[in-house]
Amino acid sequence: MWVWSGFVLSLGLALVAWARSLASSRTYYEGEVYGMGPTAHRKYGLGFAAAAAFFLAELAWPGAFTALPGGAATPTLIVLSAVVLMGIFYLAGFLRGASGEDE
Repeated sequence: MWVWSGFVLSLGLALVAWARSLASSRTYYEGEVYGMGPTAHRKYGLGFAAAAAFFLAELAWPGAFTALPGGAATPTLIVLSAVVLMGIFYLAGFLRGASGEDE
């Protein structure tokens, strides 16, 4: 379940980042406050695509990535946690202007 969730989330975020890199207009927060241009979106997209490739490899070869020493957490959950955290940071970079609040 976690592998499928991670794959879908990573792939979805990679597609959003790719689409935003091709967009001609930037939101105020995206362009002026956070300075996210097409290159930043491409870098985020590449990171999310790499995570999607990790999850796809885990789907193709279950158990290929073993647990860390001491059994703290599996690499799948670590990568999923990183994707969720980076997804929040990434989406906050340009969705802030969607609320319509002007200061």
